[in-house]
Amino acid sequence: MNPKIEFVYQSLSEEAKKEVIDFWVAEGALTSEQARNRIAELVLLARGEDRAIIGVSTVIKRLYEPIGKTFWVFRAFVGAKHRQQGVVLNLVMEAKKHLNDRFKKGHDPEVIGILLKVQSSILMKHFPQATWPRTQFHYVGVEDGCHMRISYFDGAEI
Repeated sequence: MNPKIEFVYQSLSEEAKKEVIDFWVAEGALTSEQARNRIAELVLLARGEDRAIIGVSTVIKRLYEPIGKTFWVFRAFVGAKHRQQGVVLNLVMEAKKHLNDRFKKGHDPEVIGILLKVQSSILMKHFPQATWPRTQFHYVGVEDGCHMRISYFDGAEI
């Protein structure tokens, strides 16, 4: 599947916010209250051929203590009918591209990359490489039983 990905960080219309909240609630991902609280973290929308939302991603800033630097923590949710079709990979790659561009333009200079907390046992089992070749995310340890992976932005310094 090749969804249309939209970068919407800090630029969502009220109509789009409602659409995302409704998506999360209809899919059982979040309650209405949780969705309203998370909407400000939205970074990307994935839409299917009919323009309906099929996936979303959010980011929050987090100081990652083992490294002592701040990263965007990336989260993604894909609707049940569209899972295992590469939508998450598309969201990760687009987030990396857009957030890297923001970094190079001087936005949020303290945030030097993206941090993934990989909760999927399938991903952890079937993709054990230290560096994922397609995304260039690097394994940096385990937290709460999840693999932690990072990707630095171009020109990031430690």
